Amino acid sequence: MKTERAYKYRFYPTPEQAALLARTFGCV
Repeated sequence: MKTERAYKYRFYPTPEQAALLARTFGCV
């Protein structure tokens, strides 16, 4: 279950993280 949780967070990051990632990759 711990592994599933980790994957969930990786595939479904928080809106803040998603925005940060998009910014880092330049995919505004």
